[in-house]
Amino acid sequence: MAVYEVFSQPLAIKYKSSLCSKSTCFCLITSLLSLICPFLISYYTQGFWKKVDVYREQPDVSFKHKMLLVLETKSPQELIFWSTYKSLNQLINPHSQQIVPSIEHREEDFNMDGKRDELQMTIEVPLTKQDVVSVKLILIFDYKLYLYSNLHMESAIYIHYSTSLPGSAFSAFGELSLHQREPLSHTGQDTRFNNPVIEVSSTELPPTRLENILLSYSRRNVTTSFQNVYPVWEAGRAANESFKINLVVLYPEVTILYRTGFWQLIKWALVQYMAIFIIFSAIVWKLKSYVFEKQWISTIVTSPVKSKT
Repeated sequence: MAVYEVFSQPLAIKYKSSLCSKSTCFCLITSLLSLICPFLISYYTQGFWKKVDVYREQPDVSFKHKMLLVLETKSPQELIFWSTYKSLNQLINPHSQQIVPSIEHREEDFNMDGKRDELQMTIEVPLTKQDVVSVKLILIFDYKLYLYSNLHMESAIYIHYSTSLPGSAFSAFGELSLHQREPLSHTGQDTRFNNPVIEVSSTELPPTRLENILLSYSRRNVTTSFQNVYPVWEAGRAANESFKINLVVLYPEVTILYRTGFWQLIKWALVQYMAIFIIFSAIVWKLKSYVFEKQWISTIVTSPVKSKT
């Protein structure tokens, strides 16, 4: 007949000693080592306090119908400047030509998740005899994050291309990328950068120079830019033919740096500590078991198994 184990019960062997004894000091020292050593190892091997973390999110982006366009020609006196800001158009260089372009654009949401995925834009600038050799364009966006960090700001991208060959069209395809010089907060709404990229005030002259606009924008700790760009320049242009600009700006997921909260900080530190504490606890237990079994330190041994007389 086969025999099966139906129940088991461990027998505890107890090792007793007085309070002021070598065995008590040994147990106290080893217990403290099993508690302190994991903390020191996890702390000094970096990553114990995870104060900054990252996550990925697709931003909620929308084009604000604000832009600034500069076309440079072979002749410096034939600079073509246009923007959606009337004050800027009135205060441009007197040598610049005020030509109103034709603009068509739409934003697509391909996966139907309520967030726009890309901007498609076509700009057609009527020209006569000008030979365009450079394109400078600033587009203004409304940029929002919701998942961990609640960020709302007005952002911009700068598109630039220059060549020695006069052209008839310029195309650019790229991504709206997020850049941070500091981590975002994990709580509260962050509207520090929800200010106009191009300041137009009635009391001050608007910043008509591109370098002033870009310098002021670059000083922000959180900005966007046009990355992974694939430009295409079409050389040659017939007389009285318009200059065309074709743009596709993708709104992909971005990696966001943020400051962790208190509970996430403690949770991560506890995981690091417990991973090493379990190993040290097993080593200390084996050490105590060996020392007391071999009676390297004198103790009073009590066993639940009665010895036969």
